[in-house]
Amino acid sequence: MACILVLLAATPALPVAHGQDFVDMTPELDARAANLYAGIMCPICDGQTISQSHTQISETMRETVREHLIAGDTDDEIYGFMIDAFGQDIIASPPTSGLGLAVWVVPPIAILMGAVVVAIVVRQLRTPQPLADVAYAAPGARREADDTLGTYLDLVDREMGDVPGEKG
Repeated sequence: MACILVLLAATPALPVAHGQDFVDMTPELDARAANLYAGIMCPICDGQTISQSHTQISETMRETVREHLIAGDTDDEIYGFMIDAFGQDIIASPPTSGLGLAVWVVPPIAILMGAVVVAIVVRQLRTPQPLADVAYAAPGARREADDTLGTYLDLVDREMGDVPGEKG
């Protein structure tokens, strides 16, 4: 509530935006005003900028922006005024320095890494895998290259009594 009083006290007598009292601005100033409205959050609305909100404070803030534009202030000066009055959270986009830079950098990197992982997985799924040679010529015959497995399978065959020529 104190922020609202600071805003109202810091701005010179604002004309009420009713028909004839409304000050016309050049198209360039109008475009700047629209960009500023979209970049400043309403202090009492959830997730709305002052361009989206229809509250009295948003109307006052829009009028303040217009007054500052007509007075010749730069966008940075207007943002600075709003930050002084309401704090850093009044700005709609995160800062592009310090910890706020992570908000701008991390998501594109994460998306890129995810795309690389998906491409690798899809490539591996599309590549035909060679089938293992598991067929044997005869139940007792084993591949020579696979001595360890062959030895183990021979032991299993003997234990089960399935070795050809041996009765067990």
